This record gives sequence, structure tokens and C-alpha cells, in this order.
Amino acid sequence: MVLTTINPSSFVIRSNGVLGALEVSTFIGLVLYGVSLSQGYSYFSRRQDDRFSLKLLVSVILLLETCHSFTTPIAIYQNTVTNWQEPEANSYSIATNAVAEILITLLVQCYFVYRIYRLSSKRIWISFVSLALVFLRFFGGAVIAVETYLDVPNRPNGISLVVRFSWLVTSALAIGGAADVFIAMCMTYYLVKLSSPTNKESTANIINRLIRWTLQTGLITSLTSVSVIICFQAIKNMVWFGLYIILAKVYSNSLLASLNARPLQQVQNNAPKNFTAIQFQAPISISFRGVLADHCCEEPEWDKTRPSEA
Repeated sequence: MVLTTINPSSFVIRSNGVLGALEVSTFIGLVLYGVSLSQGYSYFSRRQDDRFSLKLLVSVILLLETCHSFTTPIAIYQNTVTNWQEPEANSYSIATNAVAEILITLLVQCYFVYRIYRLSSKRIWISFVSLALVFLRFFGGAVIAVETYLDVPNRPNGISLVVRFSWLVTSALAIGGAADVFIAMCMTYYLVKLSSPTNKESTANIINRLIRWTLQTGLITSLTSVSVIICFQAIKNMVWFGLYIILAKVYSNSLLASLNARPLQQVQNNAPKNFTAIQFQAPISISFRGVLADHCCEEPEWDKTRPSEA
């Protein structure tokens, strides 16, 4: 039996910077997918009293995460097994991956915008600016996703798409990073405004913890977006797409970790001595539940009639 000689030119797509980048990012993405599943299990087992909208949001995120996680292994299988003689940079599974990513990013960013809306005492203009950046990023990603689907039948595919829409890829990712930074800055600003020397130590600790968490999540997502842009502009291969795959995992895990942090804060601060009375600096008069509802849901209302402890 005579074996068919493999033409090395057909394996250009299988270089370290193309198929290798896709494989490495897939392995990392599957690990992060496992983390998101673990966080999802923790959320549904520990936050059964959450409102239905939050449970629906988490369910949709996990569903999109599942779809997103299995698209890249399918692409690898197609290039190494099914179409090993004619591997292509683009495929319908890759295009589906892009769709799942933009939907995950949209939902996560909209959730954090809603938290800004609550923290800012429902100031519309701040939420409007945040939503404008979020939807600009979404529309840019949607155009890229549509063009990715249309590019699949081309031979070769993937190359002309990146060349023609490089400005759109860069712009969408830059706007997404700017949205993350703006959201983190706004949330930090309003959380800092809640700080006061008259606050009890337990309240100050919770606020400081929320500030640190907000800065960390915003920094991680924005730095990941910047890394994708740098690799896209500086390295002419698919390394940028590997980081782009991980970007969706970073967004979903930031949301799930934020939701799961609330029970930990509640457990750590549920002693009666820590929940006597919380009085913020005048002239602001607020309830702790009203301002931090998205972080510590279902907390009892504070007794505003009792004097604060020194």
C-alpha cells in the first residue's frame, strides 16, 4: 500500500502562531470554563433567594460559555482531522465563537452599567455614556461576526477578512477596553463617596473590599483587550485570536465572581455587633441595602432610628 505524500505547503495553517495559538488558548479557555462552571454551581446553591432576573442572567452566561468553549475544539478537529489536507484559518465554528464572545461581553458590561445606575442614585447621563460605549463595542463586534460568517466559503479564508476589517477589530476592542475602564472608574467613584469617618469598621471594610474588587475586575478585562489589540497589530498570525478567545472567559468569570462574593461578605459580617447601625456622613441618608443591593442582596434593612456606635 502506497501512502499519500503529505504536502508541507498545506500545513501553513498549522504553524505555532496559527494552529498552535488556537490550541493553547483552547486549553486555557477550557480551564476557565471549568472555573465558570464551578462558580455557577456555587451561585445557584448559595444564592437561591436571588431575584429571577439575576438567575436568568447567570443561566444565559453559562449557556453562552458552553457554546463558546466547544467551538474552538471543533475548529481544531476540523483542521487536524476532517480537513487535514486543506486546513483553513476561518470556519463556521470560529464565527460562532465570535458571536458567543460579543454576547457574553454585552451582558456582562450591561450588568455592571446597571450597578453604576444604582450606585449613582439613578443618574441617567452616566448610564447613558456607559451604555453608548458598550453598544458601540457590541455593534463593531456584530459586524465582524457577520463578515466572519460570509468569509468562510472563500478560499483561502481568514486573511482578507483581517486585512479589510483590521480597523474595525482594533476600534471595537479599544472601545470595549475604554468601556471597562470607565465603568470601573464610575463604580469606584461612587463607592468612595460612601466612605466616611463616621462609618462603622464593618461597613468601611465592605466598601473598601468592593472598591478593590471593582478595580481588579475592570483592570483585568481592559488589560486583556489591550493585549489582544497589541498582538493583532504587532504579530501577523493568530495569537491575537487566541487571546480573544480567553477574553470572553475573563468577562464571564468576573461577573460570576462578583455575584458569588456577596454571600462571603454577608457571612463575614453577620455578627450582631457588626449590624447594629450604620450612619453615613451627613447630608447623605441612605440604606445599606439600597446602595449595595447588587453586592449584598437580601440584606435586612438597617435600623435608622438607633444611634450609631462610636
